[in-house]
This record gives sequence, structure tokens and C-alpha cells, in this order.
Amino acid sequence: MNDWFPVVDHACCRLTDDETNFADRVARELLDRHAEFGLDSLLAEFQATEMSEAPSLHLDDLSEIRRVNDSDQSFFQERARVRAGEGDYLATSWHADETYEDYCREQLGLGHVNRIHPRGDETLEQNDGVHLAEAIWKDRRTRRELVHAIRKDGLRYLHPHMGSHAVWRLALLLHQTSHRPLQVIGAPPGVTEFANDKGQFLQLVQRMFGPHAAPPGHVVWNTANAAHQIQKLSGQACCVALKLPNAAGGEGNLVFALDTIRDWSLMDVDRMLRDRMPQLRYEDGDELVVTAWQTGVIAAPSAQLWIPPGDDRMPILEGLFIQRIEGDEGRFTGFGSADLPTDLRDRMTRQCLQLARVYQRLGYVGRCSFDMVLIGQDLESSQMQFIECNGRWGGTSLPMTLMNRIFGDWKSQPFATRMLKAPGSRRLSFDDVMKALGGDVYDHRDKTGSLILMNPRRMTVRDELSVVLLKKDWAQDVERFFARIAGRVKDRVALVSKGSNGDSIRPVAS
Repeated sequence: MNDWFPVVDHACCRLTDDETNFADRVARELLDRHAEFGLDSLLAEFQATEMSEAPSLHLDDLSEIRRVNDSDQSFFQERARVRAGEGDYLATSWHADETYEDYCREQLGLGHVNRIHPRGDETLEQNDGVHLAEAIWKDRRTRRELVHAIRKDGLRYLHPHMGSHAVWRLALLLHQTSHRPLQVIGAPPGVTEFANDKGQFLQLVQRMFGPHAAPPGHVVWNTANAAHQIQKLSGQACCVALKLPNAAGGEGNLVFALDTIRDWSLMDVDRMLRDRMPQLRYEDGDELVVTAWQTGVIAAPSAQLWIPPGDDRMPILEGLFIQRIEGDEGRFTGFGSADLPTDLRDRMTRQCLQLARVYQRLGYVGRCSFDMVLIGQDLESSQMQFIECNGRWGGTSLPMTLMNRIFGDWKSQPFATRMLKAPGSRRLSFDDVMKALGGDVYDHRDKTGSLILMNPRRMTVRDELSVVLLKKDWAQDVERFFARIAGRVKDRVALVSKGSNGDSIRPVAS
């Protein structure tokens, strides 16, 4: 276990010298072809070379994640609270809910965190709450607070959601003003873009593990080529997906059945795409991934890894989980443990560690995960295919890290997560939810309760509740408990709507 950050190794095997050497060779090939992976001389000194127990600024700047709608995405910033610890800084584009902050500090034991919230104004290029790094620099009060902290050795690292251009620019500006060293716990911008690009990942996986290691697919740059590739896939799959390469959470996916267009001409398919692609905000000339959409999926595993700086320490596989995916476009709604056959777990671990080693040799540092699908009749005979790399913190790695922080090792306490639909919950405060769930909310001080609440801002924006449920054992069926949680929040909405205090509660478990 890492003393500075709760990273717990759960790899079932280690790479052989041949496997490591192969990954290193692939990385050298990529470095030869991609000059953009290197850092500008002005930024090179901010690349993390070591990690010590020193305060970090956690900022989840989402400006470089492709979005296809204009809904408020700023609530994702609050997820960083579960990785922020004593003495750290946490930036959000809005004021923190003090009840939630007290809950994290006291009931979860996550330490005292310095919350900062830069004010947006007309000088921002994008005053949308998502361009957080820019807002931090342009808000004079926030900028002065951080520069003062750096000069007093109260801030050593920037620990972002991912290593975006905006975050590295912020590191440069803070360094130039404070004249003190800073390091970024994240990949260089070019490597971050490469890791999160679904098309590049498809090509990398097939280069390393063969053509069947990922669904059949191609990268195209216009609807005419997309139409051609769709027709080529008609004999290999029943459904096809068009994916924006740098979108997240299934948001940039367009999925349709091939039998509806099997007899169409190329021109008809192209015309259909031109009609439908605007919903993804796609324009000819942009990259687009055309891939088979697998329908015989029996599980959707996700591997969570930590990539330390340098080449002398190998990537760490912290866990394999089964994700809960809903809807035609594959929306992530939670995850649980992965009970996999030994041979499958071994192969999955080795291939994920090899991919992570490639990224490490490209300069990647920090959190990374790989999403897969298993296709077949049963796990023992299933075919494993890689779907995408998430070169950033996400909806699986953050709860896993929270469990490591509270319990020392996530495996020591069985759990599952859900994003529960809670219509009307945006009318509730976090205090209302705490009252609705009462003593079932976990308290680390006396080890009582079975529910951990995350990201209440999501509730106020999307009417959804982010919940971690502590289980008696990994095999326990928890769907009825999640349903009861949603029901109690629904009851609370009704009481608040009527103006009732409604402090009486029902326990989750009977």
C-alpha cells in the first residue's frame, strides 16, 4: 500500500520479461511517430518524477471532454472530494455544501480540505463552470490564495481529472508567479489525448493482441467513409456504433441495427448519417470511430490501474470490476465485484498491465482504466474484447479509492455502487437526504451504517443519487436495497414538497 495515496495492488500475476519488452518496443514505435507526446521545454519540469506526502490541488477541469449536449456538467467536479485529503485544496466552480463537507470530514474521516471556488466573469473564454483551470487563474482571489500556499510549501502538486492542456498551462502560470516547484500528477496533454481517443486505442489493442482483441472497426473522417465501413460490417455484426473518439460515458455513441439498412445503397446510408450525425455535433473532417456493437455481451469488466512515474516501477492493477451498463448507447450506472475464472482473470490482467506499460513509457502518470466486454454463453468460454481506455479518474476508480481510504483495502469490505434515479430530488438539500436515510448512512467513527453518499451536486442537477452500498459479502444481491434507498428519497421529496419536517425514517434492511 502506498503511504502517500491509497494504491493497493491486486494483480493476480506479473508480466514476464518478454511481455514487458514487447510493451516497451510498442511504446518506442509510438514515440517515433508522435512528436506531440513530448512536453514543451517550458512544461517539462512539471512532469511528476516522484510522489511525496505533500498537499495537492485537486481540480477536475472537464473542458477537453467532448460533449454532445448543453446540460450542466460541472457537478462532476465534486467527485474529486473522495481523493482529496488533509491539507489538500479542492476547486469547484460553485460553493461547497457545508453539510456534505462536514459529512466527508467527520463521518468518512477524509480530513480537512481547503475548498476554493473561483468566480466566473466576462473575461473567461468559456464562462460555463467547466473550464475550471482557466477560472482558477483569472479569479484574482483564488490565484493569490494558491500562489501564497505554494510559496509557503502548502501546495506541491496539481492532481487533475486528467492531464489536459488547461491544467498544464495552469501549472506553468502558477510556477511563473510563485517561483516555486510544482508537479502535475497526470499525463502530458498529447499522451492524454492519445489515451482517451477510442480510435487510437482500437488500433493499439489490435497491434498488440491481434484483430480479435477489439470489435471490428475503423477510424474515418467523414460520413461517406463511415457509410462505406458500415456496409463492410454488415456481414460481421447485427448492430453498429458510431463513436466520437473523445466523448465519455456513452454520451458520444450512436447505435443502430444493420438489418434496417442492409439493402440500402451507399448514397442512402450516407444521407441517413448526414441526417442523424448532427445529434452528436459531428462535422465532416472530425474523427469518427465506426465499430461493431456487440450484442451477445454477458459482462462488461473494467480494470482500474495506477501508473507511477518513471520506468523503474511497473503499473499497478488495483482491481477488476463488472460495470452496470444501461440503454442502447451504453450508459454507465454503477459497478460491482468481478468473479472471473482464473484463466480469464490472468489473461485480462496481463494484457491490461501491458497496455498500461505502453502508456507509462509514453510519459503517462496517474489513474487509468480499461473497459472490456465478454461475449459468449458463459464466462469460461467467453471472448474478451477491449472497448476503450479512460485516461482519467472516473465513476469506478473514485469509489474504489474511497473504499481504500476508509477501509485500507477495498477488498476487505464488499460493496456495490449505483447512480439511482430520484425524480424531484433536486429540490432536496444534502441534509434532507441525510435525514431520509438516517442511521443507515455510514459513520467510520463507530463503524455503523451501510450507505456512503457521493457527489450531492449530481442530485441537484440531474435528479440522481450516487450511492455506495456496503455489503455483507460479495455474493449478496443488493438490488432491492438500492430500490429501498430510492424509495426513501422519493418519500422525502414528497414530504419536503408538502412542507413537512418528516424526520421519521425506515431502515434500508429489514
